Amino acid sequence: MHDYVLAFDVGGTYVKAGIIRSDGTIAKPVMVYPARSEETREELLQHFALLVKDQGKRVQAGQAIRGIGFAFPGPFEYESGICRIRGLNKFESLYGVNLKEELTNRIAVLPELQGRWSDSPGIAIENDAALFALGECAFGEGRPYPRTICLTIGTGFGSAFVSSNRLVKQGEGVPPEGWLYRLPYRDGIIDDYISRRGIIRLANEMGIKNILAGEDDVKCLAERACSGESLPVQLFHEFGERLKEVLNPFIQSFQPDAILIGGQIAKSADLFGLCQIASVPVSITTDTSVSALKGVYQLFQKS
Repeated sequence: MHDYVLAFDVGGTYVKAGIIRSDGTIAKPVMVYPARSEETREELLQHFALLVKDQGKRVQAGQAIRGIGFAFPGPFEYESGICRIRGLNKFESLYGVNLKEELTNRIAVLPELQGRWSDSPGIAIENDAALFALGECAFGEGRPYPRTICLTIGTGFGSAFVSSNRLVKQGEGVPPEGWLYRLPYRDGIIDDYISRRGIIRLANEMGIKNILAGEDDVKCLAERACSGESLPVQLFHEFGERLKEVLNPFIQSFQPDAILIGGQIAKSADLFGLCQIASVPVSITTDTSVSALKGVYQLFQKS
């Protein structure tokens, strides 16, 4: 008999929602809702509570709901549940709000979900890169590997360190919280270089012409590289070298059995030259959001 977790992957534009069984499978088709990230505090809290109600009603009668988990963008105090997003043009009204507490209070009184919980309604909130890592390590490409470093490369650079299906957020070889993005690198931080804007910056430095404006800029550069255009080929090779440079100290200290990479830019990873990094296998996952939804279930696993 399965129990279920209601999982939400929150982005600035959309929220993806899935109902996750205990074996990591998705019980119903993933649904997509508007994020409404520019609305007021109360409107957003009501919106999230209604999403939980909507998903909870999709769970078959008689089946227990173990909890609710959110993959939520940072900055965020994930353990306490306090949102720290400010200056990013999304979820500004939630700054300083204890999202875990506020949503628990609203969800506990939803009449449609009374008697549906295996315990009292529990909410967990975690970084999307960390949940991608938990989903991949428990149910995806990371299953064969006891220790992994997991990365998401897209608009920004996400990371998580995992040992025996548990997040490692401190200790030898692990940066605080497992976050690489904010560590110093060259003339800035790692996120300035290993990200979408890092690729575009490098393309401009290399003098690559006719870079498409908009969200498909990196995709179009990758298509040009795949067609054999010399400078885009060099661009992605150099990006891969920078990624190796960033990772090698942590490979040496954390001693992972594999590197797992997801995110939009992971779709171009064949161009990076990352078949192996210091003899560590590299696995690429393109459906990062589904992995994050599956990872939510792991937040409710007993130690």
